[in-house]
Amino acid sequence: MQIAQKLYQGIEIEGDTVGLITYMRTDGTNLSADAVSDFRNFIKREYGNEYLPENPNNYSGKKAKNAQEAHEAIRPTDINRNPMSIKKYLSSDQQNYTL
Repeated sequence: MQIAQKLYQGIEIEGDTVGLITYMRTDGTNLSADAVSDFRNFIKREYGNEYLPENPNNYSGKKAKNAQEAHEAIRPTDINRNPMSIKKYLSSDQQNYTL
């Protein structure tokens, strides 16, 4: 939990403190429309249309027991910031957490 907390609060990257994941104390399934759009653009760019579903998967109808629906699901804050590109800023434990 301490590793996730630090990734949420922020890691210093080139002089700026950058949060790498969204709020991690949640079991919610909700994702923002902006995040879904970013993820879909990433998949299309990196892997091609054949790996992109016609419509995004939506699990919002699947209510987990005691889910914290007020929070978005845990996700990267920027899909374009991959673990290899920030490896030098992370401890070995943080690297393992992000892979």
